Amino acid sequence: MTGSEADPRDSSMSTKLVAPRLGDFSITTVEKLRFADTDRNGHITNTVFAVCCQSARMELLCDPKRVPLPRNTQFVIAKLVLEFRAEMHWPGTVEIGTRVERVGRSSVSLAQALFMNERCAAIAHSVVALLDIATRRSVPLPEETADALRAIARWNYGQVHTPADTVAALHP
Repeated sequence: MTGSEADPRDSSMSTKLVAPRLGDFSITTVEKLRFADTDRNGHITNTVFAVCCQSARMELLCDPKRVPLPRNTQFVIAKLVLEFRAEMHWPGTVEIGTRVERVGRSSVSLAQALFMNERCAAIAHSVVALLDIATRRSVPLPEETADALRAIARWNYGQVHTPADTVAALHP
């Protein structure tokens, strides 16, 4: 490949690629947009996109029926990459698709996308780490927690998706 050719796997070029569908995600959360979420131009502000991602992450990660956590631990955000693809406007709702992308030793990678009226408005990638509340340091995921997250990752024909699969799904 020459310097002028784009590698389709290069996330810096992802805005030129096809957007994901809500069906690409195993978990869906719906958030109502508020008038207070708008800027002077009537658009939903950029910060609300991140808040929607956070709400969907927390709905998954703070549900002990889905993801059991040891006492005195919690997930904290370590990384958030958010790519804006379209405007969102009030009134309306936004659907947030979330899926577990990778389960690590002490962290979990999530892929997310925001949809308004079935149109992808943003894609996000986040990494959350399990934190010991007393020491404020990351701790290894207990086997029960890791197994639950791996089970959530087994969507769409029972496959666990790797980071390469996620890139392919987000950017076919």
